[in-house]
Amino acid sequence: MTIRLRLVLVVALTAAVLVAAGGIAFAASLSSGMRATLEDSLRRTAQRVEAEVAAHRIPLGSSSPSADPAWDGRVVQVLGPAGQVRFTTARAGTASLLGRAELAIASHGRVVVQDDRATWRDPRLLLAEPLPGRGHRLLVVGASLDEVENAMVRVRDAFLAGGPLVVVLAVLGGWLLAGRALLPVERLRAEAAAISVTIPERRLAEPDTNDEVARLAGTLNSLLDRLQGALTRQREFVAVASHELRTPLAVLQAELELASRPGRTEGEVRQTLEVLGPRVDQLVRLAGDLLLLARGDEAALPLHLAPRRLEPLVSISLGSLCAMADARGAVLALDADPEVAAAVDDGRFQQVVDNLVANALEHGSGELVEVSVRAEHGEAVLEVRDHGQGFADDLLERAFERFTRGDTARRGSRRGAGLGLAVVRLLVEAHGGTVTARNMGDGGASVVVRLPQCGAAVDERAGVACDRTGPDHESLCDTRASTNRARSTT
Repeated sequence: MTIRLRLVLVVALTAAVLVAAGGIAFAASLSSGMRATLEDSLRRTAQRVEAEVAAHRIPLGSSSPSADPAWDGRVVQVLGPAGQVRFTTARAGTASLLGRAELAIASHGRVVVQDDRATWRDPRLLLAEPLPGRGHRLLVVGASLDEVENAMVRVRDAFLAGGPLVVVLAVLGGWLLAGRALLPVERLRAEAAAISVTIPERRLAEPDTNDEVARLAGTLNSLLDRLQGALTRQREFVAVASHELRTPLAVLQAELELASRPGRTEGEVRQTLEVLGPRVDQLVRLAGDLLLLARGDEAALPLHLAPRRLEPLVSISLGSLCAMADARGAVLALDADPEVAAAVDDGRFQQVVDNLVANALEHGSGELVEVSVRAEHGEAVLEVRDHGQGFADDLLERAFERFTRGDTARRGSRRGAGLGLAVVRLLVEAHGGTVTARNMGDGGASVVVRLPQCGAAVDERAGVACDRTGPDHESLCDTRASTNRARSTT
């Protein structure tokens, strides 16, 4: 069922209820008003009769209808204590207008009753009260309710005829109004349906009415912007991932074809395996980075946080990168405060250090990579600095975006962080920290990671107390105590 039809049904039901309630209320008000008018007329008639009795112009004691033309058409009776008729008009008849129960009530004060006895041609409204100065005699005056009944019939007929017409008009108006109100929404729907993958940059027209429809259009355009950004990143992800995978896979394919040729010697096969090893490692790292980024996009990156002193973890990572540094003729230098601690996941934090140092070795074009660990403004700071030419100008602000690439023509400059820095940002933010990059004035680049230092706030998140003297890395700290502020062994 469409919204328009649902709105019309609600309007129809509301109109029917209002018409019915209005008709009932109007009829009740009209009946009450007319009865009040009749009662007021009866009181005036009673006062006149009382004045006539006091002046002895009305003879009491005869049960025959009065022949006085002044009382023609009037309903008047004077009754004795037992209900015997002492005076009556022709319209009132010779029988008592009050029953036994009504006589008992009227003897104590004024009472208004409605009499619908079938012997009468029309229902009557009666007012009965004790007659002043006449012992226990009662005065009864009445009036026909014909006019009230006829008015109620006319009101009923009017509502029965006009009520459905009002409902029909309300339904028609509701249908037109709903169509008019939903027209902008239908226009937005048609525009949204026209947006396709081939023209993802198309957007909905936002009216300048500053109403709900305008805000809906703005919200949908924001959603389309995010979807287009996600689509662009997905396409870029697939394209660059395919490109990154193509080279090592092509080398693997070529080497395997060579190794499978007949007549290959053991030395040649061993040489092939030596070539294949780094390529397989490259594929494994790339696949791991892609999986990590995908899990980060899904907000499903698990971390096992525990308070750790950072210097031992950084030392282990630097030790694993010594071969890479030797191959490039570079020196790794560590300047670390052994007391700096933070709540980290050991493996993920070391992955951050590995990626930053490997990136500095690969793109720094310098002979020295400096790594420092220090406390600063309540934060644990890890800084990796190289002495190359730094980030390209067009790359610096986008260095941590996945698959970012800079100017390849600039020799010695950074052509892009690939996946390494994107993984660093993902892991650092998962630890509740921040990472920034900058070019140094005297050459080279610096990447700074800031994590909440081990303290009350971090302890609460980690769920354990900060252990600065635990046994996890004590022996490593002792062996590096004398060199933690000098160049590490490379």
